Amino acid sequence: MEEDEEFEYESAVGGGGGGGNGDGGEKAAGEAGRPDREILVKMDSQVLDCAICFEPLQPPIYQCEVGHAVCYVCRGKLCNTCPICCKRIGFSRCFALEQVVDAKEKHEKTCLHAPCFCPEDGCSFKGPTKSLLDHFVVEHKWSLTNFHYEKAERISIPRHCRFTLLVAEEEQSMFLVVNTLLHMGNALAMISIRPHESFGSCYSSKISAVHRAESDKGRYVFQMDPHVGSSSLHDGAQLGSFFLVVPPELVDESTDELTINIRIDKIKCVVHH
Repeated sequence: MEEDEEFEYESAVGGGGGGGNGDGGEKAAGEAGRPDREILVKMDSQVLDCAICFEPLQPPIYQCEVGHAVCYVCRGKLCNTCPICCKRIGFSRCFALEQVVDAKEKHEKTCLHAPCFCPEDGCSFKGPTKSLLDHFVVEHKWSLTNFHYEKAERISIPRHCRFTLLVAEEEQSMFLVVNTLLHMGNALAMISIRPHESFGSCYSSKISAVHRAESDKGRYVFQMDPHVGSSSLHDGAQLGSFFLVVPPELVDESTDELTINIRIDKIKCVVHH
């Protein structure tokens, strides 16, 4: 966990927490524009790391009587002496902290502002999609291609260029064409860059590659991805299940480029239960 990382979450607060001053608590909640029994908490994420191994805490979480929290793995290696305060006291479950961890995980799975990552080798940048777009253009000098949904776009890709950035005119959604050089040719895959796929639109894509000099003769390869995968690029840019292999003979020898047609469509999201 990074030292300066913070997160916010909202949580319901049990009744009777106003310290006997119920009217003042209700007034404060009303002035803040939030319902009574609900609070907004901001904390350093290190609070949710094990005090021994420093890994993120996951239930079951234990704490000593002083309040030092440890994960269940480290708890299993301890006797009844806390290695932080060195007191011979027992450990008990920390259900309150488990609720905080659960709230954090739920928030991270749906937060629109969760970070996406730069897939360039050696680059550690991460940020919301708007910041990532600026990073691509300013720091890495990526060119971008604007497109409209449900309309084919013809673009040229240098054979050794790993990434081609597409930005939808409608709402500035970002897509990445990943170009992986294989012994059999170039493998092209499409990725929707966003932190989560659990909300928003879903997409399909069609990619075809043609030989520029013979494009009118119908010499091409074609691939349709019925559901474009979304990724925050946390683990880099992967080919995934659907990709198009462009054989070397379709590369324009004069420019060393691939000429491809790309179409991205919005589709109905399938809800999995």
